[in-house]
Amino acid sequence: MKTSLITLFFVTQTLAACQSIAPSPKPVSDLILRGASVYTLDPQKPWADAVAIANNTIIAVGSEQEISAYRSATTRIMDLDNAMVLPGFHDAHMHPLEGGFLQQYCDLSEATESVEAVTTKIRECAEESDQEWIIGFGIDLSLFPQNGPDRALLDDIAPQRLMFLDASDGHSAWVNSAVLALAHIDDSTADPAGGVIERRPGSTAPNGTLREVARDLADSLRPPREHQESTQAMREAIRLINAAGITSLIDAWSSELEMKVYKAIDDAGDLSVRVRNSITDEGVFEKDTGADFERVLSIRSQFESERISTGSIKMFVDGVMEGETAALVEPYVELGHTGFLNYSEAELFSRVTRYEAMGLQIHMHAMGDGAARAGLNAIEYAREQNIDNPRSQDLRHHMSHLQLVHPDDINRFATLGVAANFTGAWAYPDKWVTELNLPVLGSARVDRMYPMGSIVRAGGVVVGGSDWIYGPLNPLESIEVSITRQDPNDSEAPPGNVADALDLEMALRAYTINAAWLMHQEKSVGSIEVGKRADLVILDRNLFEIPTTEISEAKVQFTLFDGEIVYRAPQEN
Repeated sequence: MKTSLITLFFVTQTLAACQSIAPSPKPVSDLILRGASVYTLDPQKPWADAVAIANNTIIAVGSEQEISAYRSATTRIMDLDNAMVLPGFHDAHMHPLEGGFLQQYCDLSEATESVEAVTTKIRECAEESDQEWIIGFGIDLSLFPQNGPDRALLDDIAPQRLMFLDASDGHSAWVNSAVLALAHIDDSTADPAGGVIERRPGSTAPNGTLREVARDLADSLRPPREHQESTQAMREAIRLINAAGITSLIDAWSSELEMKVYKAIDDAGDLSVRVRNSITDEGVFEKDTGADFERVLSIRSQFESERISTGSIKMFVDGVMEGETAALVEPYVELGHTGFLNYSEAELFSRVTRYEAMGLQIHMHAMGDGAARAGLNAIEYAREQNIDNPRSQDLRHHMSHLQLVHPDDINRFATLGVAANFTGAWAYPDKWVTELNLPVLGSARVDRMYPMGSIVRAGGVVVGGSDWIYGPLNPLESIEVSITRQDPNDSEAPPGNVADALDLEMALRAYTINAAWLMHQEKSVGSIEVGKRADLVILDRNLFEIPTTEISEAKVQFTLFDGEIVYRAPQEN
């Protein structure tokens, strides 16, 4: 009897063991992508041939044979004909609502040949619209003198209309005499703190170019944007964003209006991008000020969802090089000043410390090396003050633009854990650099612009952000220029600061997994791995198999968000 019981015990245990090691049936996929070069951004398995997706999640990555095990009679198959599959692009700095409204404005971004091309386009816009305000965007400041375009050109087109035209950097505006009068800006008006009213040569008369805070004097007079028209504009922006292969973004200047619009679109089930809002600080460039700013901070969680976060705050530390408003360590050539910071040191330290203590990620605009240093100093100070505050840990602060970083500060990005957020498409010597920056910065500083490679070699994290509409939306253009450091439309053009070029792998990381990390999304998106969400972009060619000068010519064929196709390229006839 004892032997029988022992035998039965071992038989039972053996059966149980066999059951425990028997392979469980593989999950069935809704969609399989195959016949592609899949670049995963997963260092353990960088390349694959196919991907299986169930619901909104990646369930398998591997060879076509391996992935075939996840197929059923209902599985949809996408044969990709040697296309390239990447994680959906992440844009860590953009202005989507402005991009949506651009479709309604007078778009001057293509009028780059001459001043006459600019005025011809403005005249066409004036004739096509009967609105009181003529709103435009995209002026190429390199076509005009250092102090900007003159209002006389606008007065000649439509003297009785109100004309507000933004430069393509978003830091200068060109207005006509009617707007100057409405804003009460005349010969006796002093420059506002943090702004410049450009004057006619040899005169105190304003010429119609307004920079930084002075620009806001006119901008504040424009008709306010309503929720319905803003929602329509944002939907158009998201359509364009998805068409560029982008599935996650940081809105670099969110007021309550933007947050409400994102939430409304999400509540309708139509938000096909993951959004991290950088709420506008109540500093110099302000949308929400004073008590209203505090109210927005206190209610920001109302606008959050699984696809929307509001855990970041935007601070404009300085201006831009072309307006000589960027803050420098050493003075501008022959101008005798170093630009200006938008905050005193005490105010900057206080704000950064407070926001960090609240658990907010700091997102700084820092164009000049003086601004980068001031921002790094403020973050270092805040870390010391908040060292024991659990809400202040792992916030992943970042600085955008960084046209100049002083060599003494390069290592500090890694030391302080501050990400460097670059618009790669700007990292070459275009007309703005040669015509506007070079004369006031000198060749030594121009030759070390956009130090991407230096920060990477020092152990820092580099991420990519388009600054759209102030930079091109296409991530592939920024990826190409980050590598070549030359004009993407002219492969024979001289490059700039090639020592700071990235390689293709690092450039792709900047627009995928690195930016996902910055957005606190790296556990769910940013690479093609089992268990992550199926946010993917499919290109018509393998970027590793073409000349780098052709990367920007690659086309997005499909964009998938949560496993659903949200963009499909039009079929060619």
